[in-house]
Amino acid sequence: MKSRTSSIFAVSMFICCWSQITLADDCDKTYSIAYSNNYIPYQYVPESKQPTGLDIDIVESIMSELGCEYRLVLSPSKRAQALLQQGKIDIMPAASVTEERSKYAHFSDPYRDETVAMFVRSMDYERYKDYDLKDAIDNKLSLAAGLGGWYGHEYGKEKQRALDAGVLRLNAETGVRIQQLLNDRVDIVIADLYVGYHHAIEARQLNSIRPLPHLLNSDPAHFMLSKESVSSAFVDRFNLALASVLKSEAYQELLERYRPIESTPSN
Repeated sequence: MKSRTSSIFAVSMFICCWSQITLADDCDKTYSIAYSNNYIPYQYVPESKQPTGLDIDIVESIMSELGCEYRLVLSPSKRAQALLQQGKIDIMPAASVTEERSKYAHFSDPYRDETVAMFVRSMDYERYKDYDLKDAIDNKLSLAAGLGGWYGHEYGKEKQRALDAGVLRLNAETGVRIQQLLNDRVDIVIADLYVGYHHAIEARQLNSIRPLPHLLNSDPAHFMLSKESVSSAFVDRFNLALASVLKSEAYQELLERYRPIESTPSN
């Protein structure tokens, strides 16, 4: 019996369809998994008070595939990394591989990309589908992006030129920027792929926006597993379970809850 059952009905429906790679006897403890409460739509706590999000859906599916008991532990990212280094947290999602982290953490195989896209209104997609950021600025399209955050080297190179040209607006809320796009107040919104779609879903206008094929940045995200508390053998089994989850048809159906698959950028 898990310490926490899946909070998402769709996850629980397709978990039962997978064959388990290992038996519960291969799991020698209850694994602790860190999550954040404000990383929408990857990890967050909605009004239902049950942790949810794409990262949580995926890791719960992996643990169910393994047949291992687990518990979710709410912890800010920096604290979670410190606890993982000490072996007090076993698993942490949404990690980039660095030399420093590799000293104390195993890294799973990649399980998704952190992708920065340029969203346009769906009706304008054909008109702008061949644009990169330079083209958008040269053609004086109005752009909106966040005040901070990393949007990739291309954005870093072009940002000041866009500001000087008066075509780039900055604000702190992705939801506000998506609403500006929907209301024809800007032509392009620069945002994380899943975050942009999340706010379109919230506005009940998922089909009204679409990312251009050209991506500003795409980096793989991994799970970190503590070298202090997790064996290399378990990491191998974890990766096998992850592969089984990612290739399943049910996983593709899960992704449909977060973005329409057919309009995913390809470059």
